Amino acid sequence: MSGKDLVRNHSFEYMRSIACLAIVLMHMMNVSEILYRSEISKSSDCFSMMIVYLMMWAVPLFVMVTGALILDPSKKVTLKNLYGKYILRVFVALFVFVFIFRFVDMFMNGEAFSLAVIGNAFYKFFTATSWSHLWYLYLMIGLYVLLPAYRSVTASLDRKTFLYILTAYAVFLSLLPLSDIFGVSTGFHLQTSAVYVLFFFAGYAVKSGVLQIKKSIALILFLLSTALIALFCIMRYDLDLTGLDVMLGSYSSPLVVVQSVSLFALMYKDAAEEKNGFLMKLVTLFDRSSFGIYLIHMIFLRLFLRHMQINPYNTIYMFVVVYLVTLGISFAIAAVLRLIPGVNRII
Repeated sequence: MSGKDLVRNHSFEYMRSIACLAIVLMHMMNVSEILYRSEISKSSDCFSMMIVYLMMWAVPLFVMVTGALILDPSKKVTLKNLYGKYILRVFVALFVFVFIFRFVDMFMNGEAFSLAVIGNAFYKFFTATSWSHLWYLYLMIGLYVLLPAYRSVTASLDRKTFLYILTAYAVFLSLLPLSDIFGVSTGFHLQTSAVYVLFFFAGYAVKSGVLQIKKSIALILFLLSTALIALFCIMRYDLDLTGLDVMLGSYSSPLVVVQSVSLFALMYKDAAEEKNGFLMKLVTLFDRSSFGIYLIHMIFLRLFLRHMQINPYNTIYMFVVVYLVTLGISFAIAAVLRLIPGVNRII
């Protein structure tokens, strides 16, 4: 293999690509279930939500990839770079798409344009009440704002202390909240707490070797947590055990944490081992368009499922059609937008 054949580590490109595919699937099933819940059987409802719950690893995988890359002490990130590149990109994308989605709503709801629409878009932007999937952008801005503090942790702590912090986050943000299953909320909280910080650190911990998980163990943990999620979903709908929602519909769920971290460990490679062939070029193109796909795909899911009133439960094949068409159009638009100077710095 010549030097030209060797390329950089592609693990993160694969991770972001598969996470993007999973998010589109998760959102399609979730939107379909919400819109047609009253028209479908309990088994169909369970099937839909099982797919949603089984894809919950997708967002944590994105967060872990970001953490693995940006928390590395060898990567230079100044405050100017942080705000002028990372935060600015997410902020502008968030601002622009809140307005785009407001105009899409105006069109789908048959509203007439007025200044009130503009004002309402500003309100939705500030209060995070636009389309639900934009919550991820607010999350990333929050993580980036505290990035200097997070980077100081990865740069200064020894392995033992780092593992202690990961354990503390896992206990307080994932295990203790399970008391909600019994209708009892824990009074113990970390003073700066969000489970996404756990994922943020976990990505870097695996990449740096602080958290070492053998591939065989990672595979077992991923399969086991996935099987338990499916089992609990069946129990939740078959026996009407709504308390299990804490284990299923939350990124704080221990099962989601184990599933996500084990998948990251399973997919991560320390070194590049692949030629930059056609498949790799396609994965790279898809990966670079994944942020745009994430932003755009909900427009077409709403168009097909809500505005055009396509009920995919009428035939299972319609789910496949809606998924592939939504993914294909979103990918094409995102890829084209990335060819436009200026826009490619946002999408």
